[in-house]
Amino acid sequence: MAFNLTNIHVHNLTGMVVTTDKHAFGSGNFADVWKGIYTVRGHQYTVAVKILRPSLLSDRHLVDKTIRKILREAKLWSTLNHPNVARFIGVYYQDVRGYSIPRLVSVFYKNRTLKDCLVHMHNDQRLKLLRQFFSGLEYLHYRRVIHGDLKPTNVLIDDSWNAVLTDFGLSRVIKASGFTTTNVKAVGTFRYMAPELMNPVNTTSATAPLPTVQSDIWSAGMTGLEILSGNVPYADQKGYGELIYCICRGKIPNRNLYLRVSRGMWSMLTDCWKNDGMRPAVSELKGYLDRIYPGLQ
Repeated sequence: MAFNLTNIHVHNLTGMVVTTDKHAFGSGNFADVWKGIYTVRGHQYTVAVKILRPSLLSDRHLVDKTIRKILREAKLWSTLNHPNVARFIGVYYQDVRGYSIPRLVSVFYKNRTLKDCLVHMHNDQRLKLLRQFFSGLEYLHYRRVIHGDLKPTNVLIDDSWNAVLTDFGLSRVIKASGFTTTNVKAVGTFRYMAPELMNPVNTTSATAPLPTVQSDIWSAGMTGLEILSGNVPYADQKGYGELIYCICRGKIPNRNLYLRVSRGMWSMLTDCWKNDGMRPAVSELKGYLDRIYPGLQ
């Protein structure tokens, strides 16, 4: 069944949001995230505002395409409603270099990203956050949404110290109507990226591979590895060239660098790094945690 986003309404917050700080508190490949104030019915709320970098608007021919991509992310995000998915509020428009550019407004999470919080966490907290991460991803996949860029910096921590997934700029919807999903190329973060997205078989640069449910599972395993261990995947690979070569050759992270991870959890993670047709569904990963650690629910 196709997922129709054609008639999705996104709240227009123009005139109701202002950014407040002199510097962004977060950044990605194409945009920066700023703190802002959203005023509605006399009440003010602190929000996060995702703003495209002005330098990306220098090519006039790409501006319309860029705006469509931003609105595509807004439409997709606005359809999502789950405790472990960051809450989207709406968009507002700002004139930049003669263009009316949409900016994405979402709830501000003062505890920042999961990566920021991992250092001082004990194992029970790590397991709880891992389950919540799986729960959010299970919801996305149930809605036929592929995230496309899973990593600890794209998981936020809410006021109750729960994990919420964010950043849907590289996401796509399986069999969606209303916008084209085939232009979402594999440009996620290499350290967490599935090998088939870096080293595709029988493809050319003109037909770059799309993220899939299976590539999300690989990335979920790498994210889970960092949640449980506190170390990045492939911690012994410092250069990008060596890292990409290692992943494309089918190597998985060195077990000796992640001794904090239990034998059972390591087995679960390595299932995520099998060939793409053999990886488990995220519901199986969450189910495994629930069986081994029933107190996490």
